[in-house]
Amino acid sequence: MNYEKVVKDNEKMIWKIASHFYGVDKNDLFQAGIVGLLKALKKYQPNSETKFSTYAHDYIFGEMYLLANNRNIKVGKDILKLYKNLEIARYKYAQSMNKVPSNLELAELLGLSIEDVDLACNSASQIMSLDSSYEDRSFYETVGESIDLDTKILVDDSFKVLNDEERKIMKSRYYEDLTQSEVAKKLNMTQVMVSRYEKKSLEKMRTYLNV
Repeated sequence: MNYEKVVKDNEKMIWKIASHFYGVDKNDLFQAGIVGLLKALKKYQPNSETKFSTYAHDYIFGEMYLLANNRNIKVGKDILKLYKNLEIARYKYAQSMNKVPSNLELAELLGLSIEDVDLACNSASQIMSLDSSYEDRSFYETVGESIDLDTKILVDDSFKVLNDEERKIMKSRYYEDLTQSEVAKKLNMTQVMVSRYEKKSLEKMRTYLNV
């Protein structure tokens, strides 16, 4: 196996992935990318229907992320913007086709490369992932001041998956900081109805943020 040729054939992709990390030396990222590339090469099945570059992408990103994880990783706004557009398209597709599309299907639908789609989804999901204690915390605590601006934008954007009634309730609860009883009185509903709407809305928003 000519490892040098494999690296040379894929170095443009490695540098491209590295370009979306900030605050970490690009040469260090490139070296981490090579490690990921070679790990992928060892596990790749030549008879696979998946292109090697597509298969290797996650390994390369994973090694770079591990390197950057303790160095205040930051992902560019262009990637976050692409991710938001992808998730909007994913949601609309799921609503009309009654199934969640794969990244490959999204790439074909939007005329994008699978590498760009995978990069956007992997990058954004890493910085947006909500921890396992989410169920025990309020929505306000989850999107509090400690959350970075890009994530706040994504959370705000998730309101678009709600219908008008759900949006009114969630904004009253978490932007106006009203109790369920106060929201019920304001919107001429029962507290039970507000509670049910709130739970359903949170589930929708979590799905949007974590798909």
